[in-house]
Amino acid sequence: MSHVKKILAALLIGLAGLAFAPLPSQAAEDIGALAYSRRTGALGWSYNYDDEESARERAMQECRKYANDCKIARTFQNVCVSVARDGNHMGWAWGYAGPERRRRAIDECRSDGGRNCTIAAQFCTGDADN
Repeated sequence: MSHVKKILAALLIGLAGLAFAPLPSQAAEDIGALAYSRRTGALGWSYNYDDEESARERAMQECRKYANDCKIARTFQNVCVSVARDGNHMGWAWGYAGPERRRRAIDECRSDGGRNCTIAAQFCTGDADN
């Protein structure tokens, strides 16, 4: 095999290896979570954690300060989130511009049975801009 063919073969093998290499992970500190209690309406949230497990854990800790039946509603990455609440009726929205996101969260809360839904929490993860 000629010298040029050996170099080309080595390049092709190297490029093939890159095709199967794992993709770099998301930037650190861009994961958040939302926890809530259906029974009491208690909320807990977290933002800008390095991994999903830590974000979930913190949201649950915050929610459990007020209720013992908290569950994770959702995790988020690199987005802004609005949460609306009326008692134990809730709604949330993410990924829209601020006013639209808040309107959608309130609409979701009303769809859940709330009559006087208001924004109870807003947070952004990562580089997202409110």
